[in-house]
Amino acid sequence: MSNVFEIPRPDSVDCMVAEYHWNRAVLTIKLSRQNSPDVQYLKFGGVEVFSGPLHWTSVNFDVRPTAECLELMQHVDRISEFVTEAQLEERGYKLYVVELRAAQVQIVCKMVNKYSG
Repeated sequence: MSNVFEIPRPDSVDCMVAEYHWNRAVLTIKLSRQNSPDVQYLKFGGVEVFSGPLHWTSVNFDVRPTAECLELMQHVDRISEFVTEAQLEERGYKLYVVELRAAQVQIVCKMVNKYSG
């Protein structure tokens, strides 16, 4: 399912990594609608993987299947090859992805909260 955060007109929202505390596994993304003073944030907790630019346009996140999450985490050596999809689901990890023209934003985390600034 795309646009999992149900943000209207997701392709007109600028996203910027506002904070990334790798030692606390927390990533905060600032969402600014173009031509609007409104600001929202997505705060990801339990972050194991972040890949993407520091600034992009589109908040059209979708959640990928657990198999893709498992493959990515094994590829970047965040879990062993013996971990199963069921174990990954038990731990609560999800892979959030935004498809961009020239890149892809990937975030593997345990939880995410949306709030206004």
